[in-house]
Order: sequence, then structure tokens, then C-alpha cells
Amino acid sequence: MGFAHHYTEHEVAKILKDSEGSTAGAGAGEGHAEALHELQSVGRNRASTSVPALVDRVLRERQENVGAFDGCQIKAVTWALNTRAGQNALCCLNGSKVKFIFCEIDVSAQGFRMKSASAEVPYIGPIQMPDVQSHRVACVCMKLIPVNGVLHIRTAYPRATPSAVGEHCEIFYKKDGGFPQQRIPI
Repeated sequence: MGFAHHYTEHEVAKILKDSEGSTAGAGAGEGHAEALHELQSVGRNRASTSVPALVDRVLRERQENVGAFDGCQIKAVTWALNTRAGQNALCCLNGSKVKFIFCEIDVSAQGFRMKSASAEVPYIGPIQMPDVQSHRVACVCMKLIPVNGVLHIRTAYPRATPSAVGEHCEIFYKKDGGFPQQRIPI
């Protein structure tokens, strides 16, 4: 069937749950979309994070900004995958030499909610206490990996502001597949 098709919320929930904590093969990191990027887990036995954990990530990982969906990850990811841009990105996974794609998809008109923790992170020295704010989700960023014909979502996180590039995907190929194609409009 290929990866490009209409996804239901039930199907996306299963993909996210199956991807959580599992790898997509040799050397690939574990899926963490729910555990790091959803505040209110929707459904039974789902992983989630918390606002204090977002603050801790800024401090511990020295990231300037981290965010999590506020109870709407499944809906937002489903919406993103079913857009024209999402379907175009999924078509890229059908190539046998594609290792994974990273995509950023605009969902700003849908009113999904998120929280973010942000701080100025100096190169060295202490970090100020992060500021936590609520936002509307502007875009969903995802790392999508084909694993034996099954979609693996390693991460899916919200952004309150789109990147300067806007909707795009970056295609990464297996070793023999050539150079990554960066920032391809979708």
C-alpha cells in the first residue's frame, strides 16, 4: 500500500505507541514522541512528560527551547500526515534507498495547543530559569522512518513558530543512496 494514504487517529495512536521506546534498526535512537512531546497522554498506557520535565530538559540538555503538545498530539500528527504536504512527505518514504525523512508541516489553522519552556542558553556558565508559556501550535515536526513497510515515528513535536524555511522535508538516504536532500518544499 505504501506510506501515503489517509490516516485515522486510531492508526496514528497505534504508530506512536508502537514507536515509543523502540528503535528503527541498527544504531537508530529510540522513539520518544510521547515521552518527550505530549503533556496529557490520551489513551491507555501512553507515555507523557510534564511541565517540570520540560524545564529540566532546558537546563540539563542546554536547549534554548523545548515544547510539548497539550493533550492533542495524536490529533495534530494525524492532521499533519493527512495534509497535502504530509502526503508528499510520506511519498518520499517509498524509495528503497530512503533511510528517513524529517518534515515540518503547517497546522497553524487548527488551533492545537502546546506548552514550551525557553531560556537564553549561554555557551558556558549558568542558565537562567526557563520561562514556560502556552502557545498555539504553528507546525508539527516529525522524523519518519520506514521499517519493513511499517511507519515508525521517532519523534513528533510542536513548534510555536515555523522555521525560516517553512513547510519542507529533508530526505536522508542509506549509505549507498547519495547525499541528503535538504529543505525540499512539500
